[in-house]
Amino acid sequence: MSFDSTKNTLEKLLEQVDEGSLQLPEFQRDYVWTEEAVVGLLASIAKGYPVGALLLLERGGEVDFQPRPIEGVEVPKRTQPDLLLLDGQQRMTSLYQVLWTERPAYLKNTKNQKVERHLFVDIRKAVGAAVPFEDAVEIMPGDKRRMKPFGREIDLDLSTPELQYAANMFPLDRVFDEDEWLWGWRDFWRGRDVDTYDLERQFKQVILKRIQKYEMPIIRLTKENGREAVCTIFEKVNVGGVKLDAFELVTAIYAGDEFDLRRDWSGTPDQHGRLGRIRKSTPEHGVHSDLKSLEFLQACTVLHTREVRAAAAAAGKEGLDLPQVSCKRETVLTLPLASFLKHADAVEQGFVEAGGFLNEQKILWGRDVPYPPQVVALAALFASLGPAAKNALYREKLARWFWSVVLGEYYGSATESKIARDVPQLIDWLQGGPEPRTLEEALFQVSRLHSLRSRGSAAYKGFHALLMRSGCRDFISGKAVELMTVYSNPLDIHHIFPKAWCEARSIPPRVYNSIINKTALSAESNRAIGGNAPSIYLTRIEKRTGLSSEQLDDILRTHLIEPAHLRADDFEAFFADREQKLARLAADAMGKAVVGGELADDGAAEDVELSVDEEETLEEAA
Repeated sequence: MSFDSTKNTLEKLLEQVDEGSLQLPEFQRDYVWTEEAVVGLLASIAKGYPVGALLLLERGGEVDFQPRPIEGVEVPKRTQPDLLLLDGQQRMTSLYQVLWTERPAYLKNTKNQKVERHLFVDIRKAVGAAVPFEDAVEIMPGDKRRMKPFGREIDLDLSTPELQYAANMFPLDRVFDEDEWLWGWRDFWRGRDVDTYDLERQFKQVILKRIQKYEMPIIRLTKENGREAVCTIFEKVNVGGVKLDAFELVTAIYAGDEFDLRRDWSGTPDQHGRLGRIRKSTPEHGVHSDLKSLEFLQACTVLHTREVRAAAAAAGKEGLDLPQVSCKRETVLTLPLASFLKHADAVEQGFVEAGGFLNEQKILWGRDVPYPPQVVALAALFASLGPAAKNALYREKLARWFWSVVLGEYYGSATESKIARDVPQLIDWLQGGPEPRTLEEALFQVSRLHSLRSRGSAAYKGFHALLMRSGCRDFISGKAVELMTVYSNPLDIHHIFPKAWCEARSIPPRVYNSIINKTALSAESNRAIGGNAPSIYLTRIEKRTGLSSEQLDDILRTHLIEPAHLRADDFEAFFADREQKLARLAADAMGKAVVGGELADDGAAEDVELSVDEEETLEEAA
C-alpha cells in the first residue's frame, strides 16, 4: 500500500472542488445530509475540532475510475481531476454548498424531505461565550424568507443584504469572501450611529478565521496502488454509505476505459442486455430469475484465471509459482476489461446452457435452484466446453456431480473456492481425467432425511426435483407433477400421513414434518386428504375419480410410497420403507452409496419445522 499523509486548508480543498481538480468516482451515490448534521459539522469546524480525514486517490494509475464533480459544482464537461475523493463526500459536499457557493444547499429537513436551504450565523450570538455555535446558526429557506406557522406572515426575511445587515445575520456562503459584506454591514450601522468595530473584530477572530484557517487531514493514495488495495480501502472507510458490490466497482473501473458494464449487463429500455437475453431462454420466474451480475463476473473470472494459470504452466512454472484459478471478490476486481470482453459471450451462452441442464434435472424455477453458486460453475464449465457441452456422456457425468453437490449439501460454505476447484477438475474429468474431489467428499447420510423439513435447504429442493425426474404423478389427476408445475397448477408440499392424524397418535412433529412424510400434490388432492387416515382418503379419492385401487397404487409408487402401508394406516412401516427408497434415490443420483451413520452436527441447522398452515406453494408463476 502506497500513501502519504498531510493536511490542507478547507479553503484550498473547496477551491479544488470548485475548479474540478478534486472530484468523485462516478459510482459514488448522491446522499443528502440533514440540517442538524450539517450544523454540527460547521460547529466542529468553527470550534477547531477534528472532523475526520479525507481519503484521496491520485489519478493515472491502474485504477482509473470515471470521475464526476461533487453535487452542486459546475465545471466544463470532461474536466479531468487530479484527485478523486474516496471518503469524505458528504462532508465536502455539505461544506461546498453551504460555505462556497451562493446557490442554495440541498439538505434534509426534520421530515426527511430534500429542501433548499441557506445558512446564516447571528453575529452577536456567535461571539457570545454563553451561546453554542449551533444556536447562533439560522437555517433559512431557498428564498431566504421564513414564514410563521400556517405561512401567512413573514417571520424572518434575509432576502437582501440590507435585511441581513439589520438582523446582524452573516451569510455563511461569504466565509471565504467576507470583506464586501462586512463593509456593507459596517456602513449600514455607521449610518445609524452604531459602532460595530469591536463586534466585527471578535466575529473575525472567533468565527471567520477559525473556519478560513481550518486544516483537514488527508490520506492520499498514490497512483501506484492496484485495484484490490484501492477498492478494499474504499469499502472499509465507506461505512456510512451503502456498501458497493464488486460489480459496481468493476463498472466504475471499466468506465475509465469508456465501457459501460452496467448497460452491457442490464441493457436499455429498447434492447436486452446479457441478463435479459439469458432470462429469455427460460420461462418467467425460471431458473435465472434471480441471477446476479456478480455471478456473471465470477464465471468470467474463473475462465480468465484458468487461462492465466495455463499460460504460466506453459512458461515452465510449477507448484506454488502457478497462479490460482479463482473467483473470489478480490480477483473479480482485477478482471481486465479485455478478458471480460473475450469471455463474456461464451459465459452468456454458458448460463443459457446451464439453465437447460437444470431443467433436464427438473429444477424448473428460480426459487428451486439449490445452490446459485453451482450455476456459476456450470456456466463457466459450459462456456469452456462450447458445443461439446451437449455430449450425452458429459451430461450424465455432470448430473452425478450436480446431485453429489446438492444432496451432499456441499456448496453450503466456501463456495468461491469450490467453484474455482470444481471447474478445472470437471473439465479434466470429462476429457478422461480423474474424478473431481467433490465426488469423493460429498456424502449423503440417511439420517439427514429426518431433519429435512423445509424447502429452504438444498437437499430438500433436490429430492423434490428427483421425484419429478422419476415421474411422480398427482394423486387425483394422475398428471405428472412436472407438467402441473410448468403449466401453473397450484401444488403444495403436503403431509402423506396428515398432521392431525399424526398428532392424535403422539407422533412427534420432528418425525411427521420430515421430508419422508411429505410429497408434492395439487390443492385438490390436499383437500381430499384433509386430516384423515390414509385408508380413508385413498378410498375417497377412488370414489371421486373412478380410479381403481390398482391405478391409484401405481400413482402412489411414483412418489416412492408403498401402497400397502398406507392402506393399513401403518405409519412406522411406511416411514421405514420410504426412508430407504429416498436413500436409494439419492444413491442412484450421486452414483455412490449413501452413509447410514449419524447426521453431522451442522446438517440440520438451516431447517425449521412447518405446520400445515405454513406448507409452501411450489408454483409461483404469476
